[in-house]
Amino acid sequence: MKKPSTPLLRLSALALVAAVGTACGGSSDDVGDVAVAFSASNPDAAPFPSDRYTVADARQLTALRVALPKPDCAVRVNDCYDVDELNTLDGFSLIPRFTVPFTGDIDPASVTSDSVYLLELSSGRRIAINQAAWDAPARLLSFKSDELLREGQRYLMVVTDRVRDTAGKRVGGGEWTEAGSGLAIGRASESGTYREALRQALALAPANAGKPVAATLFTTQTATATLAAMAGAVKARSGTGIDFMVATQGGTGTRALFGIDQIASGVHHRQTGTAPQFTDSALRLSALQTVPGSVAQVGFGRFASPTYLDAKVRITPNGTAAMPQLLGETQVAVQVFVPAGTKPAGGWPVVLFGHGLGNNMHDSPWAIASVLASYGLATASIHVVGHGGGAQSTLELALAGGGQASVAVAGRGVDQNGDGTITAFEGATAPAPYGVLGSRDALRQTVTDLVELARRFKAGVDIDGDGVADFDGSRVSYSGQSFGGVYGTMLLAVDKDLVAGVPNVGGGSLIEATRLGGLRSLRVASLAGRTPSLINLPPTATGAAQFDENLPFRGQPVLTKHVEGAQAIAKSFDQSEWAQQSGEATAYAPLIRLRPLAGHAAKPIVYQLAKGDTVMTNTSSGMVVRGGALGDRVSWFRHDLAFNNNNAVARNSHGYMLDITNPAALPYALQAQRQIGAFLSSGGTDFSDADGTGPYYQNGVDPAVLDALNFLP
Repeated sequence: MKKPSTPLLRLSALALVAAVGTACGGSSDDVGDVAVAFSASNPDAAPFPSDRYTVADARQLTALRVALPKPDCAVRVNDCYDVDELNTLDGFSLIPRFTVPFTGDIDPASVTSDSVYLLELSSGRRIAINQAAWDAPARLLSFKSDELLREGQRYLMVVTDRVRDTAGKRVGGGEWTEAGSGLAIGRASESGTYREALRQALALAPANAGKPVAATLFTTQTATATLAAMAGAVKARSGTGIDFMVATQGGTGTRALFGIDQIASGVHHRQTGTAPQFTDSALRLSALQTVPGSVAQVGFGRFASPTYLDAKVRITPNGTAAMPQLLGETQVAVQVFVPAGTKPAGGWPVVLFGHGLGNNMHDSPWAIASVLASYGLATASIHVVGHGGGAQSTLELALAGGGQASVAVAGRGVDQNGDGTITAFEGATAPAPYGVLGSRDALRQTVTDLVELARRFKAGVDIDGDGVADFDGSRVSYSGQSFGGVYGTMLLAVDKDLVAGVPNVGGGSLIEATRLGGLRSLRVASLAGRTPSLINLPPTATGAAQFDENLPFRGQPVLTKHVEGAQAIAKSFDQSEWAQQSGEATAYAPLIRLRPLAGHAAKPIVYQLAKGDTVMTNTSSGMVVRGGALGDRVSWFRHDLAFNNNNAVARNSHGYMLDITNPAALPYALQAQRQIGAFLSSGGTDFSDADGTGPYYQNGVDPAVLDALNFLP
């Protein structure tokens, strides 16, 4: 990625003064006493984000690094931890929460995209605002951009005198107005390159857009660059093959390849404690008969993948212009389902299938492998970092002809908190003091592992040991559900060799999804665990903690409700989204079709979503759809219609594609799975409506539909 262009630096001061002088503004008697607050040292006391809080850094693609001041670390412990991580980034969020403090009260109705706007400096394009809120006691205006901002670009946020105070008068320049020029660049006593850059940027403000009374110049981070570089490094590796000699029968090591009819029963003997302790879950053998006889064999193996992730679930920042430090290799367990029938001359095409949060490769992939096999597609899966139990996990198989087989399928979970247990996704999120990172780096490592797996299929994988490759490495594609839809979107953006993809119920910001959906308890625990706690409501009648973040939805009038403590929560959520952006699907969505990486072609994609999803909310998924301009590629399941037709269908639509055990839901699951099979087996050309002329599926959706939660009443 190139460093951001700065054409504004070539503008003359004369042109700037002329441009601002012609801006449309009211007479001086129409200006009130209210102005935008100014500070050159406190990001909470002036418009934010701002390149005021950056320093030069040649290791970054933007040539900048964030440099926020720290609060009192003895009091605001977690805020200091978070600032430490934010200060490693090379710019600000692609979906920032803008904050503009005022010296007095304003009329919220006067805040529109006409009175407050963004300007992309490289193109001169004006961008609207959305999700605005006015907190009167705090005298704070907040809002978001109407669209996903581009990586590594400079933007100007402008507040004009078209914002009115409560008396109907125009807001003034206050301390923002420079004597002589009248420019909204702040106190003359503040010198430096930022003030001069702001001076020149304001020359690009449209002449008919209202007089600027305050402005902030900021640079967005290059969120996708590091993972793209990691994927490129994987492509240059030379290791080949997958080691399938991971089974033991009668004390003898053997190939872990089994005919489906050979397995009478089996359990995932998952390590769930360090003692060690284990929990057994029956393998879903019946699911492999969804299309009877479609799956011939299942194989288990392992391969070496480069490791960038440390024990703190963090990839050590090394600057976006450089590669992160390689820490060695990890043996990653893999599972492969082989279709029945005659193997094609070039081998079986492969679908990499990604499981969801708290799931593992021995569960959800089994629910779709049969349908994919009926389309001639092999299914390969790995555990996400932090999933699948501990490293001593095995499969214990009872064979139909008698005898037992034990298969080493090392999980990637760890006892992170030292309590002796390994939970379903322990090790998938960064612990304190790195908690603001969430699952960012676990997902980047998982994507790297999938790129390595795809590379090995391309080089040739022999599953039965006859010396001949059994899979078509030129026809590797992707599908994944929930969490798998998130990291799958990232994978499709950075792996140029994948043919096509179908993420199912994926989303953008995980903060957005969890704060509004069925996983809100994760946000409760996060806020309660901070020092100081950010919980701002009394507990429920049952004693459960709760909070109110008081954030508006898209497309709504300016929110004017005040909730004590909500501003701190909103700021924490915004900083988490910012810190986690390089591990969230939203930032990668434009790379799939709109702006593929250099050397990549646009990829065929179907983005399967369900109306009213209570886990990966429609609002979170909408971030990906808008960011990648994917509205025409959405397969939209009308869960509301299906539920109204038969309320035996699960109320939560999130698992609709995998719900093959509920007779009421089975038809819809099969329709979605067949859509995946048809699309991927055709190389991404067959995007047929999942139920034909039926009412339950539609191809294409207006992104505005995803601005609401759409939950069932």
